[in-house]
Amino acid sequence: MRLPQLTGSVLSGLHCFLIAADQMSFTRAAELLCLTQSAVSHKIKNLEETLGVKLFIRQPRKLVLTDEGKRLKEVVAHNFGDIANELRDLKTLDLSGDLNVSVPPTFAQCWLVPRLKSFVEKYPALRFHLRTRNELVDFQTESFDCAIYFGNGKYQGLHVSKIMDESIIPVCSHEYAVEHGLYGNPAKLSSCLLLHDAAPWARAGRNDEWQYWAQQNGVALAEAGCTFDRADLALQAAERGIGVAMGRASFVTEQLASGRLVAPFTLSVTSPQSYYLVCRKEMATSPRIKAFIDWLEEIK
Repeated sequence: MRLPQLTGSVLSGLHCFLIAADQMSFTRAAELLCLTQSAVSHKIKNLEETLGVKLFIRQPRKLVLTDEGKRLKEVVAHNFGDIANELRDLKTLDLSGDLNVSVPPTFAQCWLVPRLKSFVEKYPALRFHLRTRNELVDFQTESFDCAIYFGNGKYQGLHVSKIMDESIIPVCSHEYAVEHGLYGNPAKLSSCLLLHDAAPWARAGRNDEWQYWAQQNGVALAEAGCTFDRADLALQAAERGIGVAMGRASFVTEQLASGRLVAPFTLSVTSPQSYYLVCRKEMATSPRIKAFIDWLEEIK
């Protein structure tokens, strides 16, 4: 593959190639770029001639990337993303623009959103976009600026800032605790229905959080249990007297204070997982992300 001079026509061709490679369609690329299909085809052909390689195999009703095309797409996508981020940062030094954040659902509902007003008021020109998910973000292909993870802090290739630690303790309704004789008697858990967060952190097993707590305290657990894909649903089930949930301190403070939930024994354990803010390394100095990290440090 020849190395071309980065003239305007080459840069335009690379941008056109990236859109076509994403869509795997010259027609769809033309629609997105507000060009004709023949203009897109012409730009790609000129780029192939400039580079001296074929980028697409043109089949009836189908495009296929060549090996060279796959390599170029990966490089162009990464570098165009860097350019877009830099241009966006140049425009947002006054902390305006968009901040796209991925957050675990229960952390968002029980901890972040109740505190978010102060961030929004502090940076009124910054548009905050929150999306919830348990899965990790692919920062190479997804448009998130940063994410909050509950995990071990080992996220290869990313900038990682620790937000806070977590502690865990079993919780249930007062009525359930009385009915099952739980107060001061953790051995009674062996006859209780356990309520599990099926995905307490990325790639965790549904029993991992409960089992860690039990091992730390030498407690035997019941086999029976219900699983939920969000920790707040397990806590709601515990409030309704269905069973015993594993409560995280950052999620259950209000319920414990109001009596909606009780901790029938004082066997709190520091979780092996903590909360981290992660982003691409080159985005760690972004004014928007730095402002968000600083705010999280202030309120934790």
